[in-house]
Amino acid sequence: MKRTLAVSIALYIALFLIPLLTAGQFPLLEGGREPSPPPQAEPEAGAPPVPADSSAAESPSPSPEPSASPEPPEPAVSPPADAGASISVLTDGSVREMTLRDFICGAVAAEMPALYPEEALKAQAVAIRTFALYALEHPYHRDAPLCGNWECCLAFSPLEERAADWGGQYEELAGRIRAAADQTDGVVIYYAGEPIEAVFFAATDGRTRSAAEVWGTDVPYLQSVGSAFDTDFPDGARGHGVGMSQYGARQLALAGLSYEDILQWYYTGVEVRQIPYEN
Repeated sequence: MKRTLAVSIALYIALFLIPLLTAGQFPLLEGGREPSPPPQAEPEAGAPPVPADSSAAESPSPSPEPSASPEPPEPAVSPPADAGASISVLTDGSVREMTLRDFICGAVAAEMPALYPEEALKAQAVAIRTFALYALEHPYHRDAPLCGNWECCLAFSPLEERAADWGGQYEELAGRIRAAADQTDGVVIYYAGEPIEAVFFAATDGRTRSAAEVWGTDVPYLQSVGSAFDTDFPDGARGHGVGMSQYGARQLALAGLSYEDILQWYYTGVEVRQIPYEN
């Protein structure tokens, strides 16, 4: 009997007292449902997701905008080689200082007909520039590197003085001469790394002459080469025959050769390239 009473008291405690003691710890909602955990705030559009295992995780700070690369400096503009160089020329009994460009223009106009093809005029401009640079290292006169006398060095007169001869065609013809100089600005004929003595003449009888044949001194780049085009020259052979034939240059230009090709035709084993000059 006592044992039955003890079991009854234990069941009473289990059924009624334990739920009352734990009721404050686990409250139930209406209907007996347990409360759901509080919903997490939804991230704003575009914001990085919050890690699921840490409600306190901070959003990563946005990466700083890359700084704009500085604009590269514009390359320095090199001045024209010819206009930036000067040369002294003995003419009409006095020494005149002028730019290399003015000298080239005046000499081309005095040495070659302005109506010759463009590539022939360019070849003449390069030959005159090279001759002038050679004269700076090997002067032909005591007071100046070279003169403007065709019987000694080469013909020269200022380009503007041609206005009287060319009349209404002056602007056109002078423009052709300037273009030949400017479009070959700084281009020189070299042999073994040095400017050559770029001699020239009007026309020959079908072949040029070597320097050894005419002057008794062998010059590697002044050898005899074929120039059959010269046979069409109305006045026959004119000049010493060494170096570039001006009429031959005309005919080669008409045949489609460039001024570089013309120069390398008449000057043996040479290189045609730009002057290395500083800014």
